[in-house]
Amino acid sequence: MRRGRQTRRAGAVAVAATLAMAGLLVMWPGTALGSQSAAQPRATSPAAIAKQILGHAPSGLAKTIVKRGKILVANDLNYPPQSYVDPNTHKLVGFDVDVAREVAQILGLKVVWKHPAWANVIAGLKHGKFDVSIGSMAVKPDRKKLVAFTGAYYFGEYQVFVKTGGTQITSADDLAGKTVGVLEGTAFGDYLTNNTDATVETYPTDLAAETDLVNVTIDFWMTDPYTGEQAILSPQPIDFSGTPLKYEDLAFAVKKGEKDWRSLLNYTVKQMHTDGSLTAMSKTWYDGLDLTVKQ
Repeated sequence: MRRGRQTRRAGAVAVAATLAMAGLLVMWPGTALGSQSAAQPRATSPAAIAKQILGHAPSGLAKTIVKRGKILVANDLNYPPQSYVDPNTHKLVGFDVDVAREVAQILGLKVVWKHPAWANVIAGLKHGKFDVSIGSMAVKPDRKKLVAFTGAYYFGEYQVFVKTGGTQITSADDLAGKTVGVLEGTAFGDYLTNNTDATVETYPTDLAAETDLVNVTIDFWMTDPYTGEQAILSPQPIDFSGTPLKYEDLAFAVKKGEKDWRSLLNYTVKQMHTDGSLTAMSKTWYDGLDLTVKQ
């Protein structure tokens, strides 16, 4: 089906295990991880849990949240499979929804959903409209000037696809002289223009690019792994070509200056990486893909 579906999954498990053994999943920005010893009894109230994680009573926004007993989470109602309203159950579901609920469970809190327009999320964080964005926000330099980020809970990937039987690339250099289709207005086109000698063909929809790939009008198609996987499962004679050419950190965003709250969230990210729950949620919502580790 592609360059070894099972190989990619097995590799992801191996990478995760290696990271955990090497302690590389502990290095989160602005966190006080490690203060909760495995030998300590598990605290039960939000305030006690926070104190056990931080090593001191929470302050600032963290104090307000644990006293309230609820996290105000910014969430998109129409961003499948990350978050959307199931048309059959009319309930909010998705990868980011499950992640937010797991974060709340670890901290002994409940979730209150807020649904701002995407363009208003950063302003809403700055003005205290909600406590955190758990919405697959990419960590970018311009955003880091406005809000603070946790460590990555999963990664956006710039993945190349090819018609079945076509070339398996090993680097961006392999795209030189080739025509690569991308959805117009996305960062994929910018990446290809700035980092390869490929000819970039833009399309109004991913489906249009996918169709031209199958008809061999273009040589490759670049998109995210989930979109490409959906095309493969539809089914279409398409394969993954090589590993992703670029990764983007996707993280929780919070108001700047809230060190304790950021540390608590970093603790939950670290724990979900270590116990495998992030991997499980990724595979559930992304058709078996583990997007929580770099390949």
